[in-house]
Amino acid sequence: MKKIRLGLALVVFAFFATNVQAQFPFELVETEAGDLRLAISNYGTIGKPDVRNNPQGGASMRYPANTGTEHLFEAGLWIGAYTEGSLRLSSASVTDPSGYQTGKAGFEFTADGPIRIEGEQTGIGISDQDIITEFTDRNTIVPGTNVPIDGHQNPIGADVTLTSLNWAFPFTENFSIVKYTITNNSHIHEGIPEATWDSVYVGMYADLVVRDVNSTLDQGGQFFNKGGLGYLDSLYTTYAFDAGSNDNPSLNSYGAISVLGSIYRDEFFHPLNDELESRGYRTPNVGPSYWLFSSGTGIFQGPSNDEDRYQKMAEEFDFDATQGGQTAREALRTDGQNSSGNYITMISIGPYPEVEPGESFDVYFAFIAALKPEQFQGLAGKDDDNEETRVNLVTSINSALRVLQGNDRNNNNQLDPGEDTNNSGTLDRFIFPTPPDSPKLKVVLDANRATLYWDKGAEASVDPVTNEADFEGYKVYRSDLGEDINPTPRLIREFDKTGNDVGFNTGFEEVLLDEPVTFSGDTVEYWYKFEIEGMLSGWQYQFSVTSFDGGSQVFELDPLETSTNVNAVRVFPGTTPNQDFDSSAKENQVGVYPNPYRVNAAWDGAGEQNRKIMFYNLPERAEIRIYTLAGDIVAELDHDSESYNGDIDWFESQSGSPRIFSGGEHAWDILSESNQTLRTGLYLFTVKDLKGGSVQRGKFAIIK
Repeated sequence: MKKIRLGLALVVFAFFATNVQAQFPFELVETEAGDLRLAISNYGTIGKPDVRNNPQGGASMRYPANTGTEHLFEAGLWIGAYTEGSLRLSSASVTDPSGYQTGKAGFEFTADGPIRIEGEQTGIGISDQDIITEFTDRNTIVPGTNVPIDGHQNPIGADVTLTSLNWAFPFTENFSIVKYTITNNSHIHEGIPEATWDSVYVGMYADLVVRDVNSTLDQGGQFFNKGGLGYLDSLYTTYAFDAGSNDNPSLNSYGAISVLGSIYRDEFFHPLNDELESRGYRTPNVGPSYWLFSSGTGIFQGPSNDEDRYQKMAEEFDFDATQGGQTAREALRTDGQNSSGNYITMISIGPYPEVEPGESFDVYFAFIAALKPEQFQGLAGKDDDNEETRVNLVTSINSALRVLQGNDRNNNNQLDPGEDTNNSGTLDRFIFPTPPDSPKLKVVLDANRATLYWDKGAEASVDPVTNEADFEGYKVYRSDLGEDINPTPRLIREFDKTGNDVGFNTGFEEVLLDEPVTFSGDTVEYWYKFEIEGMLSGWQYQFSVTSFDGGSQVFELDPLETSTNVNAVRVFPGTTPNQDFDSSAKENQVGVYPNPYRVNAAWDGAGEQNRKIMFYNLPERAEIRIYTLAGDIVAELDHDSESYNGDIDWFESQSGSPRIFSGGEHAWDILSESNQTLRTGLYLFTVKDLKGGSVQRGKFAIIK
């Protein structure tokens, strides 16, 4: 069986908004299977509201993962219905400048348990990483506290299980499918009348914001008001993009939310199902609504109570309505160019005719991020929004829908003739042909050379749908010099089977070893070896090795390839540990580059804390001291070649993990111990070998 084997490092943030510990503390977990980092809580919220002020504290909806490009402030589920003639609505998130806090109005769901993780690491689950949370609106007081939930006197009686599904294939790595199982449990809680829900609407509230939190200088409302928004009618997707910021460098991308479908009373309850009306159901409405974060008027006026919120879900938004001399659709798209684009998004589905006490139904949303094509990157491409700029977004939306469909190709929730592609005898969702397993990769650095080793586990892969052992070959990728913000994998070599019409028929002799090699502390047997020469010291390179198959005639698919992100490694070539460190030696003297350092060096990031110079020819363990000409100590650095992994902000904003260093170099951010930027001038340094005690001295210049 093909699988993506990932080290799913669980990122959990637990905090309390009061001093009283709740029964289940507020937790946030980030998706990590693919290249999208989406934060999900066990209180029903999605996103991380403090991501602008604390970008290093975790992602909100970050894509690509190793950048600062965020796409969301906060989102949350809304459920509205009539019970015995009275309207009731519960919301997981509402328009609020600081996001969730304990007991705050509009944040009406509380945790029903801790977050669970399933998937590749547990051997159970649906995707490579399932994030599962349970929450309820049945509490009017936050459990474990005496804090009432403001304005939440009339719960609808809803219990919700959220399952975020995430895969690491190239065509799935930039979206998370979020399944909500919603149950009417009004009959099991004292104080809530047991009642059937009538005319039920389910919506996703979201404050989509596309900005680079590492490079932006905007604060407060100026961070949020640059957005452009739009809606793809046939794909039931609302989206946002950065239409007006001057963030540079940054990536131009879309953040989007799609209503993929719903399962209600064994029907695929969605406009994509053409058979609904023939089975006695009215086709539900799926659509968006928009309002300004504050001071909205007319069509963009925000809701102030539950009745208004229900109407936002139930009424069709009039994109052609005019206000201020332009249509609503045009205003959404262009207001961000004039710093007036601080819009809130709602996308909803309904009405569900009724939901009886004890009855459950499922709703599927997709959170998607996609880059604009290369020709629309840079400041000039920010406000572009057309079919060409959205091509990657549309492809990703269709991929998410195809993943949900499984073998239900016509969306009728029945296994029709010819649809049982995996011969299971049942209608299965979330099945799709996959590439082989991703190779296990190890990179070894020398002075100006990287040696890549990988295993042959991919060659035993069997596709879970086609049941074919269809491994074909490997591809080696490397980023271009100077691509630090978002390294773009460039194919540099391919090795594949001979004797067929797939690939280049190169064979594997050039890279296949006679015997596998192993490394200390690593049980993997590496059968392949490939060397890259001519690498420049101090620069960052990204390497990855993918595997690919021969495609599928049954599914009419071209060869499928694993993601370049699964085993991607960032490497920093340079000098290896100096084994002959001696204060009197003329060779292998320690030094600094670039010297002189001119602000800004070519690899520097934005801001004073994202600068970098390198000390080289260091011994395995060393103490580095930097002095002024007067002899005052400016900074002290401790170097250990075995554990050094980059300890300045440059690596947080410009790099990613895992990182490999040559061992004999150490980066410094040109900041003093008191975090002050050094002035133009000449500086001295000493390097002490902590093993032998020898000391070498040198000097460097800073020019601004």
